[in-house]
Amino acid sequence: MTNSPFPRTPDDLPRAWQCDGEPTQVWERFSPAYEAQAEKLWNEFAQRGMTPRLDHAGSEDGEAITATDTTGQTVFFLHLEDPNEAQEIAAALAAGNLDTLQL
Repeated sequence: MTNSPFPRTPDDLPRAWQCDGEPTQVWERFSPAYEAQAEKLWNEFAQRGMTPRLDHAGSEDGEAITATDTTGQTVFFLHLEDPNEAQEIAAALAAGNLDTLQL
């Protein structure tokens, strides 16, 4: 199983979307909802025998989580800071339907 980076410490990298005050939304890096969702994805991918990775923080498109299979093929690439995608991820996790987001 891949070591989890959670809990994470906020960094000084810019967010993909501007937020006023403390981050609270599921698409705002380091909000409790964002971190909980990212950790759920991380753990789910690791339990499936994949290698999860957080990448692209501070970029225009924002942070993403990827998961590669045992051959190194990327199976999931999910933008965590995109509001629409973050909400789709939350719905898929709640419904136990994560595979609907698979590449």
